[in-house]
Amino acid sequence: MLVCLTRSGGDGSKNLSTTLRGSVHTVTALLLLAGCARQTAQPADSDLRLVSTAPHLTECVCAIGAGDLLAGRTESCDYPPETVRGIPVVGGFGTPWFEPLLTARPTHVLETVLADPEIRRRLDALKIPAVHVPCTRLAEIPGALRQLGALTGHGTQAQTLSLAIQNGIDTARAEAAALTRRPRVLLLFAPDTPITAGRDAFIAELLGLAGGINIGRDSSADYYHVSLEWVLEQNPDLILCLFDTDGHNPLPRFASQTGWKALNAVRNRRVYTVPDLNTVSRPGPRVLEGLAQLKEVLARDAHGTSQTNEPTHK
Repeated sequence: MLVCLTRSGGDGSKNLSTTLRGSVHTVTALLLLAGCARQTAQPADSDLRLVSTAPHLTECVCAIGAGDLLAGRTESCDYPPETVRGIPVVGGFGTPWFEPLLTARPTHVLETVLADPEIRRRLDALKIPAVHVPCTRLAEIPGALRQLGALTGHGTQAQTLSLAIQNGIDTARAEAAALTRRPRVLLLFAPDTPITAGRDAFIAELLGLAGGINIGRDSSADYYHVSLEWVLEQNPDLILCLFDTDGHNPLPRFASQTGWKALNAVRNRRVYTVPDLNTVSRPGPRVLEGLAQLKEVLARDAHGTSQTNEPTHK
């Protein structure tokens, strides 16, 4: 991912970073408590067997202490590892495989986006309820947690966590609005074919809260292809790479390429990635952690600190 950011600084940025770290610590504590609650909480229906069709829905279910109700997950569901490793894989993102799905004997299939309308028709024919959980935008995360809390009988944990996340988002939004300098950012999702994010994409919302300006904000598409000529015309301040860099600094990839090496962001060595791509790309209970990572990148850039973080996969 490429992010173009103008340099930011000042006391407002420092206060936001401090406040955000406090919010992340609060939510982390709540997630730990939810994990403990999972051992003893009794769901509303002890016969519930849930199949998740999206990694962020799996994270939401686990975060409210209902991970023991999951009977199936996608091949992309990898967090929390201690929980998901024992849950059978029954499909890909938005695409359940029906033979292993039926083997899991689900009472409900949780979905936020199904890849094909035919999937819902087949589930209806099998009399397996498909529960739609809107959770693709930043504002939908607290409601998704509450919806899943009501379904699983973990309403108290869900309400507590959703309030903590909403408070963290509200605080970050207020602090970001007070910034006087905001870097222009290009979000890049592939190293060879430029794909960036529009104004409503989840990562773009996080970037705005962190204090950056998404240069792809004029598009209503969540993700779309752009030309190198467009990137050169925009000439971003900072590049944020949101693709797998195999643990390497992403700067050399662009420093040797015709066109890319002419960008101010490349010439000034302002090319970054984040430690955990999942937390900045999944609209789920770790949203404040993802926000903190983006804020840390902008703060490091504002102080002229070179890229030091390495990507991880959690």
